[in-house]
Amino acid sequence: MKKIIPLALILGAAAAIIIWKPFGGADPDSTKATTTSTSVVKRGDLIITVNSTGVVEPIAKIDLKSKASGEIIELPVDEGDRVAKGELIARLDPTTAQNDHEQAMADLEVAKVALEQAIRQEERQRQMFQQGMISELDYDASLLAKEAANSAVVRATTTLEAAGERLSDTVIESPIEGIILEKHVEIGQIIASGISAVSGGTIIATVADLSRAFVKTSVDEVDIGQIEPGQKATIVAESFPDREFHGEVLRIHPLAKTEQNVTVFEVTTQVDNNEGLLMAGMNANVEITAGARENVLLIPREALTDIRSLARIAGSQASNNPGGGQTASVRQGSNSGRERGGAEDRISENGGSKTGKLVILVNNGKEEPRPVEIGISNFEEAEVISGLTEGDTVLTSVTSKALKDREVLLQRLRDRAPIPGMERRRR
Repeated sequence: MKKIIPLALILGAAAAIIIWKPFGGADPDSTKATTTSTSVVKRGDLIITVNSTGVVEPIAKIDLKSKASGEIIELPVDEGDRVAKGELIARLDPTTAQNDHEQAMADLEVAKVALEQAIRQEERQRQMFQQGMISELDYDASLLAKEAANSAVVRATTTLEAAGERLSDTVIESPIEGIILEKHVEIGQIIASGISAVSGGTIIATVADLSRAFVKTSVDEVDIGQIEPGQKATIVAESFPDREFHGEVLRIHPLAKTEQNVTVFEVTTQVDNNEGLLMAGMNANVEITAGARENVLLIPREALTDIRSLARIAGSQASNNPGGGQTASVRQGSNSGRERGGAEDRISENGGSKTGKLVILVNNGKEEPRPVEIGISNFEEAEVISGLTEGDTVLTSVTSKALKDREVLLQRLRDRAPIPGMERRRR
């Protein structure tokens, strides 16, 4: 029992010290229920940017395959080479295709000669039929033979054209102007056709057009509403940190995806790369200009509120300082549901929307809710389209004195040395 009394005395003394002097001295503003801060409406420029990271990708990337099969006998390109449209990439052994082409040409000549003979035979048979020297059946047979010979010519012509295509397929040319990203084969390698092979054929090389490039980035759903196709973008590659590349938003993927529990949308930005400095696979930072305004009215974002928040502030002020210390307009706002002339009624009369944005205008020490129309905004400032003029003063924050005192008291309790006996209770 003798040990308990000193402990109780110590606890009581510590609590008395904390309660008697929580703030280290008298506060000259201790009589105020709330503290406020204001800001003046000013003119300035406002730029809204959205930043993200991505990877450089070519605007056109083609895997070259051959329609023909065979051995590669010529391969004049290597990785990193620039090629023009129509430039030779590879040549296959044309022996088989050349033989087929020559055979098709010979077959066509034979078919043409046979058609000429059939035409002359049909003419003789027609004359003899007109003279009554042969029957109609014999004449019809000559007509059929002529048509069969004509059909043979058509088939031979088609076969020759197909053989010519197979022969030309042994020469693989670049379909675009670009850079050889990868070379997948070497001279002497036998490749499979991209048409007839079940595997889809052998890739000879990968060509990419890097005169313009893509940068695909993931943008948080919080910012995606500000981004539209056509907006300007600045791209900085990690390989060229002191150089800016310019582009624009090309498209926004309509389907969201989740990355590390964050919902994002894929945004594709097209960037000008005429100098060819950007290479496929480079990491890049993208800054999209989602909006820009010059010489507009600006207010801090924290000055914006709505009718519900305004009612809560007014109610809190009335309860903390009953009967005085606040202006009539704010007190009326707290009773807007019961008194005519409250904040809601006056806002509606001024043409404001109950679902729109409001500010608290400070004029000669009086606070008055004012509906405003807001344009673009970032995390710090917002554009004022209507409702305020340059030089107006608006309320930016209202802090409860009781809440502030409570936070200071809790912090002092945390900072003080442990009181004897508290460790045992925690355990």
